[in-house]
Amino acid sequence: MNRRIGKGWIAGVAVASVLALAACSSGNSGTPAAQEDAGGPIDSAVVSLPAPSLSFDPTASVSATDRVTYQMLNATLVNLEFDGTVSPGLAESYEFNDDFTTFTAHLRKAAKFSDGSPITAADVAATFTRHIGVKDSTIGSTLNRVASVVADGDDTVVFTFPAPFPSFVSALSQGALGVVPAASLEDADAYYTAPEVTSGQYTIDAGWASNRLELTANEDYWGPQPIVKDLTLTVIEDANSAISQLQSGQIDFAGDLAPNFITQIEGTDGIDVLMSDVFGFFDVRLNNRSGPFSDVNMRKAVNAAIDREEIVSSIWGDNNSPQSGFWPDSMEGHVDRDVKQDLPAAKKFLADTDCADGCSVRMMYSDQDFPFSGQLALMVQSQLAEVGIEVQLEKLDASTMIDRLFAGEYDMVPGAMASSGNVPDPLLANALLGTGFLKAEFTGYNSDEMNGLIQTVNVNDGDPRTKAIKQIEEQFVKDQPYVTLAPWVRGSASTLPKGVFALVGATAKMGSVD
Repeated sequence: MNRRIGKGWIAGVAVASVLALAACSSGNSGTPAAQEDAGGPIDSAVVSLPAPSLSFDPTASVSATDRVTYQMLNATLVNLEFDGTVSPGLAESYEFNDDFTTFTAHLRKAAKFSDGSPITAADVAATFTRHIGVKDSTIGSTLNRVASVVADGDDTVVFTFPAPFPSFVSALSQGALGVVPAASLEDADAYYTAPEVTSGQYTIDAGWASNRLELTANEDYWGPQPIVKDLTLTVIEDANSAISQLQSGQIDFAGDLAPNFITQIEGTDGIDVLMSDVFGFFDVRLNNRSGPFSDVNMRKAVNAAIDREEIVSSIWGDNNSPQSGFWPDSMEGHVDRDVKQDLPAAKKFLADTDCADGCSVRMMYSDQDFPFSGQLALMVQSQLAEVGIEVQLEKLDASTMIDRLFAGEYDMVPGAMASSGNVPDPLLANALLGTGFLKAEFTGYNSDEMNGLIQTVNVNDGDPRTKAIKQIEEQFVKDQPYVTLAPWVRGSASTLPKGVFALVGATAKMGSVD
């Protein structure tokens, strides 16, 4: 990988949880300098994100803004660090049984909620049991693999799984799995309307109003106090406005900026550009169930005809790199594959299809999904025309596009998929499992061989897991269910000192005061 390092670069790393991050151009190791020079406490800071808030209930939202909120409000059994690794949190120690079907966590006796009441194993059990019972939960890919959670005294909680779940600890750092009071869950709907008692670094000072959420440091938080005492989260959908407010000092951190805005502000005095991997990828989804791409040779032809280098250069500049295999460079299993356009190979694949003498396919897209979707669609249209594939573009609103995805009514569509950390299980469940809720990222791809390899990854540790991860890459290349383009990266701009706040994988990390 040859990704340029920005001033405040934070890149993907480790094998800790699909949220793992690091700080070197290889995207595989190191610790960000961002942790080293944060300085002393900061009275207040304002962080903006473009995604609207949907709910304080972590089972009911996929909003990136809400994921950050959960991380700030909810104490987790293990903590997320700036480099994406995990460390002991509410659980000062934990262990699996020999076959990874039981996980036991031992809580810190001094841990308290923001009202001063103790955090007990009963609170942990009640939180997880409630979330497991929610139908169509947005965190179901993790909790559907948990059979039960029970308290064993005040300080010990025991999780049981119907099948081995060796990567469970890696998922526990996400704020969506943070602990709330058991008493509050007696009326969960009321509690999640406006959580008054929290367990994390912050409590709510003023709920969402005019797209702003005011948080203040939780003085009863079990660990070090957050470096920022009063934190404001605000939703600014327009990137121009976010950058203008950053430059004028109205906000201190602008997250999830579109790639073209990142390239515009790089090198600006007083502003650090930060890029973070999200343990996933951007891609072009292909409908495997029906239509032209039910033919594997059509899928392989598109894979060869796409010019990833042009796409990455046009959209991300030097802040990303092309990808052609399944595993992104931030995750275990990554293989450096040829990313160059190969038109002769594409034409050779097409010779064995109904598109040998040219054909037409449909590509839907929505700029509400990704701000560069239209730009990507035009480049794909131009590149596939070089091998005789005419791409008819259809711009849709996001809601209509999602309906069409679930119905399988499309040929091609820009997409992306990520895991919650550098752990393969969630990415596999959503992106490749044919029997999963998303039906292999909406493609309908359903391979017995691939499903079996995914099951092997899910229930094993050590060499069997590593071997299956490698075989998944090989099976992906063989079947080519869709076309990967580049790792998923999040671009942000900040005027805060390094080590204060950063987007880490799919969520965020706030620095602490020793």
